[in-house]
Amino acid sequence: MISLSLRLFGNIFAGEVLLTVMASLIAYFVPLPFLFLELLVGLIQATVFSMLVLVYFTIATTPVHGHDEHHVEKEDLEPTPTV
Repeated sequence: MISLSLRLFGNIFAGEVLLTVMASLIAYFVPLPFLFLELLVGLIQATVFSMLVLVYFTIATTPVHGHDEHHVEKEDLEPTPTV
């Protein structure tokens, strides 16, 4: 979880640094396409982060099925007749 958070932070921070450098070196309208691209990249990063967290939580909360469990017999599944 921590490594995913640091990866997401690093990617978004690197994009912000790139935008800041571009904006300081070049006129205002040239970095605009990069700004929209960075918003798209941030959205994709957040989606990937959310999906990975969901998968990790699902794996962590799924019970492990081992050989020690009670095996259900066919007789246990049949309903008892009522009179």
